[in-house]
Amino acid sequence: MGMESKLKELIGSPNVWLFVRSSNGWLKNVEIMDVSNDTVTFRYEHESDTEKRMWEKTTRIDNIAEIEVRLLTLPKCDRQVQDIKDRLSKLLEQEEK
Repeated sequence: MGMESKLKELIGSPNVWLFVRSSNGWLKNVEIMDVSNDTVTFRYEHESDTEKRMWEKTTRIDNIAEIEVRLLTLPKCDRQVQDIKDRLSKLLEQEEK
């Protein structure tokens, strides 16, 4: 799967981080708006001590070095994790019936 098709697949998805070469760093929680043959357009927030700014950026697809998507967050407390696992297995059992 190429970078272009992966970006297209992630349009509208939450928790997407992009490593943008021209910015030399990760842009967190971007919202991918549009992907064409060679460009990608996305929105992201930048927060300082005094304000929060929303940006829309269009860049070349080959300027995107890496994509990360946060799939799941589990609390480290063992009890909470066990509760979540129990709930998930109950949901799966219900779907199988």
